[in-house]
Amino acid sequence: MKFLALSDAHGVYTYIDQLLFKAGGVDAVCVLGDITDFGPNSLVAELLSIIGDDVPTLMIPGNCDLPTIVETIEESSAVNLHLKSFDYDNVTFLGIGGSNPTPFNTPFEFTEEEMESYVQELLANKGETTVLLSHAPPKGFLDIANGVHVGAEGVAHAVGEVKVIACGHIHEQRGVTTSNGTAMVNPGMAARGRAALVEVLPGRAPAITLIQV
Repeated sequence: MKFLALSDAHGVYTYIDQLLFKAGGVDAVCVLGDITDFGPNSLVAELLSIIGDDVPTLMIPGNCDLPTIVETIEESSAVNLHLKSFDYDNVTFLGIGGSNPTPFNTPFEFTEEEMESYVQELLANKGETTVLLSHAPPKGFLDIANGVHVGAEGVAHAVGEVKVIACGHIHEQRGVTTSNGTAMVNPGMAARGRAALVEVLPGRAPAITLIQV
């Protein structure tokens, strides 16, 4: 299973074609939130028209998306993974969009308690090989902004429980790290031509490559 991880396009899809070309053949495209910059939801269709329908597109919203975007994704050709699970090619995908509280009062935020509850419910559906798509990074990993760890404590509970956590949200924290058997990746801003390729194989450590155009 190889998938392309895209995050934080914020309505700027200039580089999506080039990223898809650079990624080559993939089994899925995973969109990790901040699809828009506070709307409109109609941009979901625009993004999907660029990605195409050769392989499944799995989507979660970000904190800068309107909560109603969940309904838009449900009605589109994409798989809405927000607070859901999806089994595909021997991999279980789990998803949580939005974020824990920010200083900016963005449209799609949850309390830390809500995030933890949602993540625990999702983990009840994990399989032998599980990937968590989360817009917010786990607390303590790929989550430093202004010198402070701002990730979600609830998402951190998935570290050690899943094979991969693919996240976004913190634009300046593009990178890859591993803890307790869980690989974590922030692909960077798709709006700036950044993404990641993630290959997940049973019995092996995930292979993650950051790509840029």
